[in-house]
Amino acid sequence: MMTMDREQLHQWVARAQPGEDVVYSTGVRPADGIGAAARALHESGVVALRSKRFGAGFRFIAVRLADLRPARRSAGRVQRGRFVAASDDAKRTTQMVLRVLTRAARRGDPCPTNAEIARIVGLKDAVAASYRMRRLVKAGAIIVDAPSPIERRVVTIVATGRQTRRAVL
Repeated sequence: MMTMDREQLHQWVARAQPGEDVVYSTGVRPADGIGAAARALHESGVVALRSKRFGAGFRFIAVRLADLRPARRSAGRVQRGRFVAASDDAKRTTQMVLRVLTRAARRGDPCPTNAEIARIVGLKDAVAASYRMRRLVKAGAIIVDAPSPIERRVVTIVATGRQTRRAVL
């Protein structure tokens, strides 16, 4: 049985990029201290919690979500030269979606749904994730195969040739 302590989990959250994950505990259930810390981070919207069967127990996984809080600005001061084009955010989140898809393909996991991608990356909704997916297809970064209405789509990452696993919805 492996368990991180509370401090290790908080250090990981501080340095993790959106979409990255960590196994914070293994076993039948997480220890009370780390379980409470993970739930508190989940309730505050910092991580999503997952679990996967592992032998006779489970792997308990925290997935870093995007920070949706606006950046603090200096009160009363104008920051000269700090203009950011609106399209920069769309480019950044599109790259984050590509990282999520690449990680799923590398691990042999099923392709996340648009709603799951939106939650992991911190997008507004599934429509925003769908828009990022279409941008990636148009850019030639991914190829999407939608086998049937009851199965998850299969995504091929063009740069590596790896694919997500076919699975039922």
